[in-house]
Order: sequence, then C-alpha cells, then structure tokens
Amino acid sequence: MATPCKYYDVPLKKLNSKNAEGLGNVFTDFEDVEVELCKWPNPGKRPLISRGGYGTFIEDEFKVYWRGSTVLSGDHKSARGGAAGKAVVDPETNSNYVLVHWLSAHLDAGEAFIPKNGEPSIFLLAPPGDNVKAEDFVALYSDGSYGISIHPGVWHTAPLPLSGEVVYKNKQGSIYATVDCLLLKEQDTCLKIPLRKPEED
Repeated sequence: MATPCKYYDVPLKKLNSKNAEGLGNVFTDFEDVEVELCKWPNPGKRPLISRGGYGTFIEDEFKVYWRGSTVLSGDHKSARGGAAGKAVVDPETNSNYVLVHWLSAHLDAGEAFIPKNGEPSIFLLAPPGDNVKAEDFVALYSDGSYGISIHPGVWHTAPLPLSGEVVYKNKQGSIYATVDCLLLKEQDTCLKIPLRKPEED
C-alpha cells in the first residue's frame, strides 16, 4: 500500500524587502527592474571573450489561470508551462489551499515577475541549494502592486493567483539553464500554501 503524502504548511508572509531577504529584490517598476546574470563557468586558463561570458535577458508575458481545481501556466515564449498546483479545501477550517510539489531553479540568471494588471498573487520561494527541503520554503503575498526579481538558483514555481486568470510580466535569462525539484517523488512531500492575504506582516 502506498504511503500517504506528507503535507508541509508553508509560512505565508507579506512580500517586502525584509521577508524577501536572500531570495530576491522587491520592485514596483518593471521597466527598470534588473535581472542578475551569471557568468558562464570557465574551467580552463583561457579567458572567455564572447560578451564576457554572460548571456542576455529576455522579456515575456505569460498567464497563470485556474481550470477547475488546478492552477496552470501557459503562453510562455521562452519557458515551460503546465500545472503549477492543485487547490484543496481544509475540512477543519474550510480554508482554501494550493498543493505544490514541482519547483524549478534557473542557474544562468534570476527572474522577475509582476502582475500586469495589479492582481494579488503569491510567490513560493526557497533559497538556492541542491538539498532543498520543504521547510526552506516561504510564500510571499503581494497585493499586486509589487513584484520580485529572484536571485539565480532560487527555487520557485509560477506565481500563484488567488483566483481567475492573471497575466504576468516576466524577465529571465536567455539560456534558461533550469533544474527541477520534485518534492513528491524525492521527499514524499507536498507544499501546502494558503490562498489568502497573510494575517500579519
């Protein structure tokens, strides 16, 4: 008989500079936000000459939307889409949550997100590191007026809208050097994120 999946209640906090420390930079102006680029590794003694060993960044828009109880991302020009999470209702509290078990990290650059039309959203993040655990994650709530430019290697999923369909402005590295973490497969764990505004800052 299969072992039941474990659920980890991810702390929900307000998106601000203090709560995003070590994860990324909070911003309001998408046009001016910077995305960190990582230099291409050079194992030899001969110097890199092409653009100094850095890629470029690209701008895009993509949508994240609810289809039934599943939240999906799509219309990416430069990245993968697919299921970001699944909504559940806690029978004891009658509260709405989303379950997430697939995360990714970009090794060539950071990534910036902000809702195009100011909708509330949640950013699920954990610091860089190969041995990421459920306890490393935090959910940062934005009222829609703030976005975040995450550092290279930060674990994340697509932004999570509280409802409906949301279009996000996006900047990320052109190389798209990405690794995945499948928490359900690797640690028999799903992340449980409340779909609401945090009670405290």
